[in-house]
Amino acid sequence: MLTDSMRERVWAVAGSYYPEHDWAHGRSHIERVVGIALKIGKQEGADLDVIELAAILHDVFENKETHSNSEGFRHEIEGAKEARKILKRLGVADKTIDAVCHCIESHRKRTSTEPQTIEAKCLFDADKLDCIGAIGVIRCAFVSFDHGQEFYREEKDIELYRRNNIRPDGTIIDFSKHSSNLEYELSLRHVARRMHTETGKKLGRERTDFMDEFFKKLSSEMKGTL
Repeated sequence: MLTDSMRERVWAVAGSYYPEHDWAHGRSHIERVVGIALKIGKQEGADLDVIELAAILHDVFENKETHSNSEGFRHEIEGAKEARKILKRLGVADKTIDAVCHCIESHRKRTSTEPQTIEAKCLFDADKLDCIGAIGVIRCAFVSFDHGQEFYREEKDIELYRRNNIRPDGTIIDFSKHSSNLEYELSLRHVARRMHTETGKKLGRERTDFMDEFFKKLSSEMKGTL
């Protein structure tokens, strides 16, 4: 069982990896994902210790990937390796470490590694839930600001934009041409369909409905229509 002492030690180490004021992938995101993942895990009968450790450490290298020029650097792969080192130093059992690392390796929607365990599925769903709904709108704004983008960008042919600016794995070619509403159109509105757990699917539908209404209204207001 994960003790309070071990939990504090993991958080103490993780704290150095997460920018405090980054709403998209900083400590506030991690805290929300931990809470959501544990709630889903309780409903799904998962190992809550594995889920909690994985949720705390799942984005340790996300900031490094975002601001790195390293071609092919994947924060879920390198982050799992880093998490393994951290947990080994803290004396966590190898079996638990293996389970945690699989969760981290498979938590990203733009990856070829599919979550195989119920714990990995719970983390995947929790992480995705935090990028949609009301919090998803706010995170979109932070990401747009971080990359120097416009929050809203009109594209008459969304499929042409996809072909010209989105790689087959879903990553963006030119961030300067992207925006929050385009991220919603091309990715976020489809996230709920990727959920693995029944709890995640239900919450995903609710949050998607909110985003659909928000961006519909945003488009209307940006065009000055009544």
